[in-house]
Amino acid sequence: MSPRKATKTTEYTVTRIAYSVGETPVELVKLAEALGSLRSELWNKYGSLQAWGIDKNTIIKNIRNNPELRKIYGAERFNLSSEIWERTVQTIIDDIHAVQEAAKVQVIRRICANFKPEKIEVVKNKKTVLVDNPETSFRDELIRSLNSQEWQNYPLISRWVRQCYRRGHTWVNNQIVVNATSGSMKGKISRKGRVTTYQIPGFMDGKRCQWISVSILAGRVTPKAGRLRFIINHSGAVELHYPKTTKIEVNPSTDSIGLDKGFTEGFYGSNGVAYTEGLGQVIKRSSDARTKKNRKRYRLFAISQAVDPARSARILENNLGRKKANNLDRRKRQTIRQLIRTDTNKIFDSFGEIFAEDLSKHIKGKRRAKAVNRRLNEWSKGELQKALDEISIRKGGKVTLVNAAYTSQVDHRNGTLLGKRLLDQLFTFDGVVLQADYNAGNCIKHRGADSVITRFMKKEQVHRILVERTRLFLAELGHSLESGVSLGWLDSKHLVQGKPSRRRRQGLDTVS
Repeated sequence: MSPRKATKTTEYTVTRIAYSVGETPVELVKLAEALGSLRSELWNKYGSLQAWGIDKNTIIKNIRNNPELRKIYGAERFNLSSEIWERTVQTIIDDIHAVQEAAKVQVIRRICANFKPEKIEVVKNKKTVLVDNPETSFRDELIRSLNSQEWQNYPLISRWVRQCYRRGHTWVNNQIVVNATSGSMKGKISRKGRVTTYQIPGFMDGKRCQWISVSILAGRVTPKAGRLRFIINHSGAVELHYPKTTKIEVNPSTDSIGLDKGFTEGFYGSNGVAYTEGLGQVIKRSSDARTKKNRKRYRLFAISQAVDPARSARILENNLGRKKANNLDRRKRQTIRQLIRTDTNKIFDSFGEIFAEDLSKHIKGKRRAKAVNRRLNEWSKGELQKALDEISIRKGGKVTLVNAAYTSQVDHRNGTLLGKRLLDQLFTFDGVVLQADYNAGNCIKHRGADSVITRFMKKEQVHRILVERTRLFLAELGHSLESGVSLGWLDSKHLVQGKPSRRRRQGLDTVS
């Protein structure tokens, strides 16, 4: 796969939220419901593989030029103006493509794990490195086919695409998207004090468009650039989600650090510093409190089912609502987000490159107690990675994801499996006790420079490589793998896992 061309950006864009002033117009609610029907119809039509690799503008042209499609999905059926219809369709197709891109990542992971191209030696920066041979790489051809519908010519890739992609549907009917820079919106945005008033194109009255006025309290900023999204929230107020462009604060540091993602603390660095401390306590307290409260709610619900209908209705309305619970859950998420992002900013203030585990793949674990599983299910590993990705752009840093297999079981000093982890300690073969998360952070940092263990490599392949490195290290000390087990240096489970399978011993497994 040919490397992407390096691009330098000096700005990044974030989404900010402003809230409406006064009552929400009834026409705006009706418009959002009509757009919700359009959104649902288009997801039913293009939420499968029909929109794969097709540009959104091409789809819009097909709908406008095809009388049958225009009759079902056109603006005339929903009595919408051309402006609001086109922006809504563009947004829907963008959402569908985003879901398809997520599936594409999983398919590329499988392609890289199962198709190994020929390696050739290339001199880069006065160093000889091994790279994929582009002339003989069938893997590159398969990856390129995912950009269009050519992947349908490969039965294996077709099966993987259908396994990784699940067609979607939507019932969202509270959003309105407009383009503030379009010609029809010129002169429709006015400001008085801290309140900005928007004229949104609504339903058609014959050949004329009805405009809906919405007042937004945006402070000193006047959002009038890019795509604006008006969302009617659960309380009936209108939220304006608008883009804000800010300059990147480039960190000149060239130092690197490995980060181990954890539950008790968000990150533990290879420098021995724990970041986002207290994350586990926040998750544990909120999870336990919610469980305790839900048990009482279940009892109250059972009582409501056993009483007369009038009393049951009062209990359901006054005692089993979700408003307070939703506010508590929102406050908890904001606390976790603030904890993670505050310390992530500190990391990028000191380091220019960060190596982190790729935990996007489902990790099968042992059977645990219900309470432990409940807390782990709230582990914010997605928020940890999201913070790294977003703040790296704002700080001009670099994030490199590495293979997470066995990073907690390898001794970072020699790169072998000669150690045993117990809770937060790693007992090594020479009697040194290492802090487990500190050791894992260093292993992750070293793996970033490992040319043999790649990011998408299967854990069985990683294990074979580590066992071989352990064998060579023990041979230098005059020992074998079996003697390492008898001395208590090596766990016997690694010998069982290190043996090749029956298919590989017989030469039947041709795909590495």
